[in-house]
Amino acid sequence: MRDAATRYHLHNDGEDGVPRRRLHLRWPVALLLLGGVGVGVGVRYSAGQAAAAPTQVGACSNGFPPAFIWGLGTSAYQIEGGVNLTGRQPSIWDGFAHTPGKTSNGDTGDVACDHVRLFRSDVELMRSIGLRHYRFSLSWSRAMSWDAARRRMVPNEPGLRFYDALLDALLAAGITPYVTLYHWDLPQALHTELGGWHTPYNAPMHAEFARYAALCFGRYGGRVRFWATFNEPWTFAVEGYSLGQKAPGCVPTGPGPCPDGDAVYVVGHNVLLAHAAAAEVYRREYQPSQRGLLSMSLNCEFSLPLTPSREDAAAAERANEFYLGWWLQPLLSGDYPAVMRQYLGARLPTFSRAQSASLQASIDVLGLNHYSTHLVRAARPHELGDQWCSWITDQRLYSSYGAGWPQAASAWERAYPPGIRLLLRWAAGRSGSRWHGDVLVTENGWGCNSVGAAAAAHDVQQQEYLANYTEQVRLALVEDGVPVRGYFGWSLLDNFEWNDGYSKRFGLFYVDYETQARTPKQAARWWNRTRHCSEKREAGV
Repeated sequence: MRDAATRYHLHNDGEDGVPRRRLHLRWPVALLLLGGVGVGVGVRYSAGQAAAAPTQVGACSNGFPPAFIWGLGTSAYQIEGGVNLTGRQPSIWDGFAHTPGKTSNGDTGDVACDHVRLFRSDVELMRSIGLRHYRFSLSWSRAMSWDAARRRMVPNEPGLRFYDALLDALLAAGITPYVTLYHWDLPQALHTELGGWHTPYNAPMHAEFARYAALCFGRYGGRVRFWATFNEPWTFAVEGYSLGQKAPGCVPTGPGPCPDGDAVYVVGHNVLLAHAAAAEVYRREYQPSQRGLLSMSLNCEFSLPLTPSREDAAAAERANEFYLGWWLQPLLSGDYPAVMRQYLGARLPTFSRAQSASLQASIDVLGLNHYSTHLVRAARPHELGDQWCSWITDQRLYSSYGAGWPQAASAWERAYPPGIRLLLRWAAGRSGSRWHGDVLVTENGWGCNSVGAAAAAHDVQQQEYLANYTEQVRLALVEDGVPVRGYFGWSLLDNFEWNDGYSKRFGLFYVDYETQARTPKQAARWWNRTRHCSEKREAGV
């Protein structure tokens, strides 16, 4: 891996000039209804031994099927602003961001991209680059309000009408919505009054989430065909309740790393059970008539062994199970990975038989988010392993990056494009024992190193990151047979990047937060130029 890392560097986009083989894949009806026009790039990378040659079908000249879904994403707290508009109440991110020292420069999401006011012009931005698929989240604190007398959340009509208007604008523009119910912004009242995600076996929280989900399914299900219950539960569980760098910032509040090493697993357990409760409601009451799809977007910074040793190979597999298997395995088997039981023992919560059954087959499509890859070695008997939070300490390993891997503006992000292909094969490969259904890449993007709108307009590195990573997605589809049906880049707009505030920029559009002007970056022009299928197909297809 060191040799591969040293050789790797970002290349120029091949402008779709490389001849592609053709493949035949059966596309599920539901995703065909959602699907759009496919595009690809012309840069090839090796990512280990290729699978057997795929069967043949007609494809666009770039190698992707015409129905491949291409989209971009955002989330509510990161772009909406309007903190006191439409009856919105505070979330845990309001309190966290307004606490001195918690975010870069003391930044908050009070205004963000002012999307609540500017959503119609933002939809026009999407149209300007030919976007046909848009992934976004609802704010629970905007859609519902805390009723202190009844000690429960109740519908907030002004907030619900905002999402009505957004959905109507998207559909009028020919843009398909993909809606996430929870992207980290838990209503503050549920955290303080009902014990939030951190209270063991918190059944009232599971019930509240199911009620929120039912409200959204019932109100918007006629316009939304794709739902994700949670986005990146790993991130808000580990970084919010173990590292303490994201909301709520440890419970009880204090500096991270958080002292309660078990809280992160309690949070994970509650989130999985809340997902299962919402899935049960959707399956029983809404999916039969609405015929939509249910998912969960799980992130994984994929781990590879630093050396060929048996110990390092086991450590890399352990890291992937703690990162992705923690969430994926309960959706498959109804329990956590065996290696987590082995390393955590009684510290890991247990599922009842009924809970296990409710988790299994509770998603229709697997959503995967990916940004970086890690190189892992096992801790030796006299070593403790990485210690930056309790979750990583539990794994007894050390994680690093390859020499020469380009670094984004965020210290945690390094580019190694084959990592996304390897992740797709690990999670949903044809010969694997994990997920055997359709997959969407629901987040992938680059924290730009460019500074200022003028530099962003000529930011080659972001474009190359997207081009190279989408090429690896194509290889996973074409050569490995992974049923990956779509790709959502992160993100449409520069936005509030959580504890990094506005200091990091992932958007395809540069946002001037003083004027709210949006300026297309080079990656936006690349997207507009390459996302359309060229229709160059061989005769007889």
